[in-house]
Amino acid sequence: MNVNITQIPAFQQALPVLERIEKHGFQAFFVGGSVRDALIGKDIVDVDIASSATPQDIKTLFKKVIPVGIEHGTVIIRYEGQSYEVTTFRSESGYEDHRHPDKVEFVTDIELDLARRDFTINAMALNRDGRVMDPFEGLQAIKDKKIQAVGDPLERFEEDPLRIMRAIRFSSQLGFHIEKNTSAAILKQGEWLKEIAVERIAVEFEKLFRGEYLIQAVEACKQSGIHRFFPVFKQYPFLFDYAKGITYPLDDFAELISFFVFYHPEVTVDDWVKQWKLSRRLKYNAKAYVEALEQYKLRGLDEWLVYNMPPHLDKGFIRLVGLLFPDMSSGYANKLTSIRKNLVITDRSEIELSAAHLMEMFPDVPKGPWIGELLVSLEKKVVSMELANDYNEIKEWVQAWNPPGKD
Repeated sequence: MNVNITQIPAFQQALPVLERIEKHGFQAFFVGGSVRDALIGKDIVDVDIASSATPQDIKTLFKKVIPVGIEHGTVIIRYEGQSYEVTTFRSESGYEDHRHPDKVEFVTDIELDLARRDFTINAMALNRDGRVMDPFEGLQAIKDKKIQAVGDPLERFEEDPLRIMRAIRFSSQLGFHIEKNTSAAILKQGEWLKEIAVERIAVEFEKLFRGEYLIQAVEACKQSGIHRFFPVFKQYPFLFDYAKGITYPLDDFAELISFFVFYHPEVTVDDWVKQWKLSRRLKYNAKAYVEALEQYKLRGLDEWLVYNMPPHLDKGFIRLVGLLFPDMSSGYANKLTSIRKNLVITDRSEIELSAAHLMEMFPDVPKGPWIGELLVSLEKKVVSMELANDYNEIKEWVQAWNPPGKD
């Protein structure tokens, strides 16, 4: 089979890299996900290259070369403002840590290089003329819409058990079914996920729930039982039953955590973040979602909710409300946008009357919690438009209020 590279901008842009490598007597091919996605008809994210050239050879051919994994034959070329990962043809053996090969041997045959890859749909190469190298029938797997391991799936998963997660993640992204022998190996070797770093599982878990076909991927997790080896779910396996309610993609882990915390608040955001070893920023976002969802459940969508939720979370909140409150979410997306646009203030510092003004108004009252409490009350009234953000009007309202200690 041939592919018209000129019709695929990502390949057309990267073609000079292949041509320069080949001009100097080496072989070079586009490989991996870019070839798979081109053949499926999906947009290409990254273009990876496999070559008979060693990292040292590549360094002599290009000005900007970053040695990201030089011990395994991998470098990144910066060319015309783009980055291309280039890896020397290699064979691998021994995976004592269930991730990295104990022995890497550079080879000169592209087929030997493709043989080390995880699934047949990822074990194809494309030369600069657009000819597809397909020794493991990846094209047929695409036609059959199946995820099938290269060679013996038991061996592939033992080499790197994260491939179990990748199989289900690809199913979620592509809508492909997992071939029966590959599926049987997942069922048999799912426990190997215990050997994998939590951070690596988290990346695949998040991608799984971004997939268009996540419903079938969730079912695959349940049927194989691999959810029992995920952080949090290993202690509370019943929580994964709620995942069936996620009927469309969520964007990130903060949205996922918020979804599960809504149904089972006994496992807090802090618990999730700690066990999955997630970032502080993600924890901040998840807590903001949870607080906003609690307010939405009590009062619906109002100015105070929108004001307190960071604007960058609006789209995620809209997705979550659609899942968690389908009966009361009609028109809420447009309403949220309208409220956000028409907020009187976006920060407490914009209120016309400050803490300094309060102390001037009540010089005989000792400083204390009353200042903060009063500012919050003012903030709520201004945001909800019960009180205009006008110094004189606010001052008049405050003067009618008696702080502690005032005679």
